[in-house]
Amino acid sequence: MKKQAIGAYRKFFKFLPIPFLRKYREWVRRAAVLFLCTVLILNFCACWNRRELNTLAIVLGTGLDVGNQPDTLELTAQVVRAGEMKSGGSSPDGSASAEKAFVNMQGTDKSVLAAVRGISHMANRRLYFPHNQVLIFSSELAKQDIAEGLDAFLRDYEARMNVHILVSKGKASEVLEEECELEKIPSVHISGMIENQESNSETVIVTMRDFAIAMLSGSTAPVAPMIEVHESGGKKRGKLEGTAVFKDGKMVGELDGMQTRGLMFATGKAKSSVITVDTKWGQVVLEMVHSRTSLEPVKAEDGSIRIELKINENGAIESNETTEDMSRLENLELLKKLGQEAIRSDVESALSQARSLSADVFGFGEAIRREYPEEWEKMKENWDEVFREIGLDVQVEVELRSTGGLTRPVTPGGAE
Repeated sequence: MKKQAIGAYRKFFKFLPIPFLRKYREWVRRAAVLFLCTVLILNFCACWNRRELNTLAIVLGTGLDVGNQPDTLELTAQVVRAGEMKSGGSSPDGSASAEKAFVNMQGTDKSVLAAVRGISHMANRRLYFPHNQVLIFSSELAKQDIAEGLDAFLRDYEARMNVHILVSKGKASEVLEEECELEKIPSVHISGMIENQESNSETVIVTMRDFAIAMLSGSTAPVAPMIEVHESGGKKRGKLEGTAVFKDGKMVGELDGMQTRGLMFATGKAKSSVITVDTKWGQVVLEMVHSRTSLEPVKAEDGSIRIELKINENGAIESNETTEDMSRLENLELLKKLGQEAIRSDVESALSQARSLSADVFGFGEAIRREYPEEWEKMKENWDEVFREIGLDVQVEVELRSTGGLTRPVTPGGAE
């Protein structure tokens, strides 16, 4: 037993010789117990940096506008009212509650942090941003500079990188006041609306991380979806329309819906899309359900570089508004050709708009840097001029693998 004890001590205290252990065995045992107790106490320490819920104002959406004073910005923080989030939203007497499930707090100052601290003079709770879902810049502020506002949120350790970035065509504070019916809080509705855009590929989905990476790349122009408040049925509703294009931290232009779709085809982000083509018999709607894109710079013998863009789409006939049987082989070939032309037209339209803005929204420069680093070093200083002249070869392949639940049109007629 004695030898086993000495062996255990020797295992845990190898630096101590056996004679020492024999002489000071009790002292070593007490020291070991004290050490273990100390470690356990440190693991069971209290939450020294705890934050109680009743002291926090949980922010779900943030808007930034130009302030009413020179060189200032206005921050709008949409804070959830937890008491109104319960199902039914009833008042203490049992009747339906007319209170909103959110409150918009505003502060104006020369910086984001100062505006946030300024709100503390009007609220008894501290703004808490880890649950923020959307960050909306007004187009007026975006055209001046968004660097200060974006930088503040990127540096804040509480902010998350998956926050959706948007640009409002009017005031950002007005967007956060939209009247939505499916959600109780506008920012939650806007965030869900953004995530739902994968089904149409006409709206870019940009997070704070995506935007920051594009800004820091030095060649790729950042983009962000645009949102506008419309009057519909006597209510103010937000609608996603177009894409804002940035250079050097400032908004320099826009892409419309079709140009945005061309951008997404070119960058491989078109998950699903709907293409309407015109035939001599009428319209046919094609649904693209699978997309694969390859973008590669190619160096010619004379040293010039061109971009080869290959787009492969698989889809189906979603709607046949003609009396013609579109399942016939010759008609399927016609539809594939028309679909290819429509996609190529969208891409070329987006490229034309990007060239007019001298904004490489496609990431051509980044592709050249990876493939031909030496050539990139020569052209990066005047990339804006090179981008306007660089050649682009667009190759589009469309496969239609299904005609849906019908083969012939629901309206009889056409060639047999």
